Amino acid sequence: MKDKDDGWLRIHVYELRVGMCVCRLEDPRQESPFLFDRIVIENQADIKTLQDLCDYVYIDVKWQKASAGAIPTRGTDSIKHLSFARSFNQTANTFHRTGNLIKTVLDDIRFGNQFSVSAVKQAVAETVDKVMENPDAMLLLTQLKDQDQYTAQHSMNVCVLSILLGRELKLSRDELNKLGFCGLMHDVGKMKIPLEILNKPGRLEDDEMAVMRQHTLHGRNVLMSARNAYPGAVDVAYAHHEHLAGTGYPRGLGKSALSLFTRLVAVVDTYDAITSDRVYQKGKPHLEALGILVKGMNQHYEANFVTQFINCIGFYPQGNLVELSSGEVGIIVEQNRADRLKPKILLIRDHNNQPMAERILDLAVTGTDMNGNRYGIKQVIRPQDYAIDLSQYCRDGKFSQAYPVVS
Repeated sequence: MKDKDDGWLRIHVYELRVGMCVCRLEDPRQESPFLFDRIVIENQADIKTLQDLCDYVYIDVKWQKASAGAIPTRGTDSIKHLSFARSFNQTANTFHRTGNLIKTVLDDIRFGNQFSVSAVKQAVAETVDKVMENPDAMLLLTQLKDQDQYTAQHSMNVCVLSILLGRELKLSRDELNKLGFCGLMHDVGKMKIPLEILNKPGRLEDDEMAVMRQHTLHGRNVLMSARNAYPGAVDVAYAHHEHLAGTGYPRGLGKSALSLFTRLVAVVDTYDAITSDRVYQKGKPHLEALGILVKGMNQHYEANFVTQFINCIGFYPQGNLVELSSGEVGIIVEQNRADRLKPKILLIRDHNNQPMAERILDLAVTGTDMNGNRYGIKQVIRPQDYAIDLSQYCRDGKFSQAYPVVS
């Protein structure tokens, strides 16, 4: 395989510029529409086509047009750390593809059909790749919740959040693939629960709750009958509602009987369930959900996993809506690892709660507002309470356009 020494350089497609000469596509997802193997990039449309085709390409450095500017090298930060903005759209595509797959899988299970385990494993592997490449974007996407698609979206979110936590715990790539499979499939047993109970808008009666709790047994049975499914996923589906102190269900198992993946998924499953709107209750704000996890440490949840989860997602995760000390409202779009209290925020409402021209506010750079008062986050708020649809900002490309693309 040629590399820079032979005049070829492997770069990410979000680093392509007009004037570059692409001489090879790495693992294209579909047949290339270009007529020739060597592609001279003439415009932004060519770049967009290549971004849809694959993740990485090889460019011919020797052929480089002078107008293309500086060539990125392996030592540059742009190669090591792709910017949030440049890779957001591609990461979102992976997130939505896997989300659509789990919807299909859940439908297959509900109607008694076999589902493709190999397709699920491949989707999880791609999700792991994107989490490793752009954890910030993946975390943001888990915050864009849709009540009408709760079970499928919850499954996808638990998959991503489990991988993020596993990454924080420095699990191997193989372990992350297995963990992601467990997270994605942990609630498949709910497809065997009658819809009138699963989607009941009010509080479940005792007999209905008993039926609902059977989803853990159904999940175990579904995964046991699935050929080539990861065996550890059976344990997670069956035991993710158990507690360390033995007070959970269905068997009242204690910590020593629960697998590592079961204890890990239990933390992120609880977090996503608490922060999501469902037919019978409103989701709680992020910080309140963290408080519930902290309160349950050692009794319900592994203390180290809760601590590492908080380290992983931070106090103000991407996708959270916040009110600032100035009265302005914005969406967290990037965390500040050096100072967790000073993230980047996409401002969308002014101090009178009126729509404004979106702009980025970096609290690490801008310390005071237009009145000279100290900028800070007053509180995390619920989008529904402000009639704000975060998903629309994603669909409109606001997140991916939040930062200027520097050539």
